[in-house]
Amino acid sequence: MRSFLWKSSEAIRATGGKSTKDWVASGISTDTRSLKKGDMFIALSDKRDGHEFVNEAFSLGASVALVSKIPAGIWDEHAFLVVPDVLTALNDLAVFARKRFSGTVIAITGSVGKTGSKDMLGEALSAYGKVHKAERSFNNHIGVPLTLALIPNDAKFVVLEIGMSNMGEIAPLSIMSAPHIALITSVCEAHLSNLFSLENIILEKAAICDGLKQGSTCVVSSETKLIESLLETVERKRMHAVSYGRMNNPDFRVNEVHVSKNITCAQMISPSGSESYFKINSPGIHHAVNAAGVIAILESLGLDIVRGIMKLASWIPGIGRGLVLKIEIEGQMRSGFLTVIDETYNANPESVRAAIDLLSLFDSSGFKVQHYSRPRKIAILGDMLELGSKEIEIHTGLINILSLTSIDKVHCVGDRMRFFYDLLPLSKKGEWFKCTDDISANVNKLVNIGDVVMLKASNGVGLGKVIEELKSKGQLVESKV
Repeated sequence: MRSFLWKSSEAIRATGGKSTKDWVASGISTDTRSLKKGDMFIALSDKRDGHEFVNEAFSLGASVALVSKIPAGIWDEHAFLVVPDVLTALNDLAVFARKRFSGTVIAITGSVGKTGSKDMLGEALSAYGKVHKAERSFNNHIGVPLTLALIPNDAKFVVLEIGMSNMGEIAPLSIMSAPHIALITSVCEAHLSNLFSLENIILEKAAICDGLKQGSTCVVSSETKLIESLLETVERKRMHAVSYGRMNNPDFRVNEVHVSKNITCAQMISPSGSESYFKINSPGIHHAVNAAGVIAILESLGLDIVRGIMKLASWIPGIGRGLVLKIEIEGQMRSGFLTVIDETYNANPESVRAAIDLLSLFDSSGFKVQHYSRPRKIAILGDMLELGSKEIEIHTGLINILSLTSIDKVHCVGDRMRFFYDLLPLSKKGEWFKCTDDISANVNKLVNIGDVVMLKASNGVGLGKVIEELKSKGQLVESKV
């Protein structure tokens, strides 16, 4: 049985709301599809009014509903916390939860690698105590307060992810979170449709420092374009900037990276000159760079980094962020494995390059392939969204930054990616499809048993549907390297 997370007296103090009776809640849910017995159901209004689902929430075992009005026809025996505005009340719960939490809070933002770094940091910190971190990509005006309101009573560390799509979104979430230390992963052209320039993106990402106390540490990826501008912006906020990466002479320098048999091993040199060696159970130079940022956080917190480094070997990428799926296919004429690298969650030029490098480095030499001389490496690339007026320039520019030497075929999806597709050399050019439904209907013709297929696009393109189609070809036998 789960211990309670909130009781009515605390929630009333936090929100100023009125409760119809005393209650305790062991968790919080904004979605009846994931609600657990004993949760507080928060009736937020988004595409649909959450008040429409209150009755369903109670039928699933919710202990209380946070509402701005009590829906008609619900029994009096149920507990309600009634507030003027539900989203404001969620923010109030978050602020209250943050103030009562006595552990360490780390906040992460960036254009590339923030969710992977969040999960990797959570894995490393588990060596020192219980970690509470944002689920999936809970990084917006709902996800951040929800993560804070869910902090367990026995947590020692909280790892938050803070994202944005417009100017002015990061600062209030940082102030609400009051982190002890911040991490800014690589910053590049993303959300240009709303922010218009890389300079504006850097200013917005640096706003994660606004919730830090002066003199606190902000760890910054040296892989960032206009890195000097970012460092200067952080230091103008009177923060101690610490850099990590391979480029631009960082404080924590990734000196060597070796990828063998889909394991990444790296050496890092710290500001003191000491050397650290670590292993990641996934191929990818970008994983080694993200790990350096994690180690920089550990050292900045004064922790014994060896314990955290040992934990890094347990980390694997999440769904849509480099997760490797091995699918066993059995047939009358041939059988074997299809390997799928799921990079479907999001895309910008830097993350597409990292995904192509991952595919290039992937070692399939140990796979048994029938009827083929060797496994092929196939990339399926979909549109990069939210790039504004530069979307054509950035998509065509991929031809200059992607190393396709080790890639056998490239298939493309979407009107924007057509500009890149038209520039591909004939030896690499596969098929172009206008939309996900089109490629999903034809994907069986594009791949063979033994192939390694990597799919990369912005989340809105919906390439996850193609992943499901590929999984339906056989039986999933592994979800990691």
